[in-house]
Amino acid sequence: MSNISLHRLIGQDWRAQKWLALMLLACIASALTVVHFAHLNRQLTIAQDGLYQQRDQLDIEWRNLLLEQRALSEHSRVEDIARNKLQMIRPAGEQDVAVTQP
Repeated sequence: MSNISLHRLIGQDWRAQKWLALMLLACIASALTVVHFAHLNRQLTIAQDGLYQQRDQLDIEWRNLLLEQRALSEHSRVEDIARNKLQMIRPAGEQDVAVTQP
């Protein structure tokens, strides 16, 4: 058997293959980075979809409120409430009073 020790043999093998080992580690690190950012991208896409749904719901609610506002402020409805609930009548010509500022 030769006089070469095991640790010297391992050291020589490491020096010969160090670039291969470094490339393997770089490849693994790159793959883990890709997985991490793909997962982050999916989470952000899910959050964005949730916000889009919330925006659509708020838009629908806003449109419904606009329709309700228009219906409640319609002239015939206001006139009907004034006549029936408040017992108001349209004044005749001689009952009109003009308020002026001096």
